[in-house]
Amino acid sequence: MGYQALTHMRKINQESFGVEYSVCIPDLPKASTNYGREALAFLRDNCENLKFDTTDEQRVQLQDRDGRSSGKGLIPYNMERDLDRLSFERAVGRFLATGLRQDAFDIYYCYCEIFKPFGPNRTSAILLLDMLAEHESNASSLLMRHRDHYSHSVYVFLLGLAIYRNHEGIRTAYNQRYSLTEGAEAACHFLEHWGFTALFHDVGYPFEIAHQQMKVYACRLDRKNNDAYGFAPYVSYRNMEEFALSRIGNLNEVYARAITERLAESYLDCIDDEPYHVRHILGRILRDRPVHDNPDSLDYLHMDHAYFSGIMLAKTYLAEHRSIGTYEQIPPAMIDALVAIILHNSLFKHTIRTALHTTQSLSLNDNMPLFYLLSLCDELQCWDRTSYGQSTRSQVYPFNFDLTFEGGKMHWDYVFDQALEERARKAKSYKSMNVSTGDSRTKPGHIAFIDDLDSILSIADIIDGFDPNAEVTPENSIISVSFRNKHRRMGPRLSDSSYMNLYNFALALNGRYSGSSSPEEMIRSFEDGLSLEYKLSNIAQAKGYAKRLESIDCFFTNRPVDCEPVYEFSPAELETLARSEHDRWCNEKLDMGWRLGDVRDLATETTSAKMLRELTRLHYDLVPFDELDDIEVHKDAEPMLRMLDLIREFDGLTVYRM
Repeated sequence: MGYQALTHMRKINQESFGVEYSVCIPDLPKASTNYGREALAFLRDNCENLKFDTTDEQRVQLQDRDGRSSGKGLIPYNMERDLDRLSFERAVGRFLATGLRQDAFDIYYCYCEIFKPFGPNRTSAILLLDMLAEHESNASSLLMRHRDHYSHSVYVFLLGLAIYRNHEGIRTAYNQRYSLTEGAEAACHFLEHWGFTALFHDVGYPFEIAHQQMKVYACRLDRKNNDAYGFAPYVSYRNMEEFALSRIGNLNEVYARAITERLAESYLDCIDDEPYHVRHILGRILRDRPVHDNPDSLDYLHMDHAYFSGIMLAKTYLAEHRSIGTYEQIPPAMIDALVAIILHNSLFKHTIRTALHTTQSLSLNDNMPLFYLLSLCDELQCWDRTSYGQSTRSQVYPFNFDLTFEGGKMHWDYVFDQALEERARKAKSYKSMNVSTGDSRTKPGHIAFIDDLDSILSIADIIDGFDPNAEVTPENSIISVSFRNKHRRMGPRLSDSSYMNLYNFALALNGRYSGSSSPEEMIRSFEDGLSLEYKLSNIAQAKGYAKRLESIDCFFTNRPVDCEPVYEFSPAELETLARSEHDRWCNEKLDMGWRLGDVRDLATETTSAKMLRELTRLHYDLVPFDELDDIEVHKDAEPMLRMLDLIREFDGLTVYRM
């Protein structure tokens, strides 16, 4: 269990080079929650041989040099694959420790690098996510109700990993869907397709933000424009027939077919309606989704971001997989993922069931495990979400959560801030998680949060003994609420930039090392020449620049501020920056299993010192800053100085003194 290629490489280093201690595999990152520990354990223990080449004997035996690290041709191919998974694991650990969006970015990036869902053009995926993050942080403050969807999607992803690892029913339903035998192959398959489903399910949110903004604006100007009754003007998206076109047909019709096929496998058996009629209804519903030509339905009160997520992802996927020319050529698991995404918000919950005249909830036996799991995790993930909207900022929500498994049951524990206990007990979010004394929505003795979830999904399928018709839902048997003092996390306090530009900074930093001059050369050197581990290292250096600057009372921004701009650093400031950067680099290396060691004397004509360093993962510079020679000190200081030019070039940012 763990990392087979890395373990094997350690033995090869001992036999070939006489190096006793090399290729250290670090312990799992510490996680404060059970679901976090289970998600990390899933990546390490369940996903053996992720993306390995098992067909080439040289690669199997690690006798090749087809892999990348700090450059091409330095390590075996399958060793790089293990290091990719280790990089993913460490990125998850960082996010679990901080919950920061900057660390959420690393998880998106790792997924795109390992699985390449949009082909070799990784920037298309990063651009989708960057747009979502920028819209949320800037445009959402104008809405009444809006909460984070960027870090939210990463939490949803991690919840799904923990549930798949621990819940036999979910795992069996997924494996049976794709005729998989339980084991590493099934786990890797799940990681790929669940990752796509969870991480990208909300990328269409900017469309909903624009729709809601105009209604809020109109309602605030004139109180007679009551949105709840449909009196407010709303945005209708036109030209959608053109937008939904693809080489496999109109995507509205493609989705209507895919959804109907899946519902017909089980769900429609409970409903007196023929699949051909359901497909016709769905095609009409989807065409009207962004336009709302039927105002009598009041659908226009809300714009369905999931529809746009589904259309945009299908178009992006097809654009990068040009060998796919027909619906039948799309892998079934990818269609399932896309269907889960387009259904997850309100299409299944409200529109489809209303059109089919049913309140039937989705069963785990309905053979749509990705949709079931996405709906479940999407509802559970209501903690630690930044509130952007005007009304949501004043509400009280859980700040933490944990998920435990015992005796076939899941238990959900939501944690509120002790300092806000008095307000929390009056809040809707708190009341919905506790046993009701009876109101217009919830029967006495029931818990609204669970009843609402059970109206969409059959909770009895995943929690043994649950009976939605029982007079009393036993308190704390499924869900509990507690209060705890909240630890305030701090990210960079003043500096700001988009994630896409952090990626560009990383390109430029690597370009300086590789001697690249043009943007094309920088991209080629970065994307083709470096492994995921080294790409993340460059990104971490770019992200860490904000923190480095604050150590000398500086920050960067693209906004005009009444502060002194910085065009060069003093020698003392540069030394502080270099010392801080060296500490960051050492911690990063140690976290990835690198250890202090010098193997340069073992170099031969066929095995260079650089190659030996990468094969053994021993580095002579993992020492305190004061022990570095002048050349290595310059390596730490020069990027910090270079950043002054880079951030102006890539984002129009300026460094200022506080």
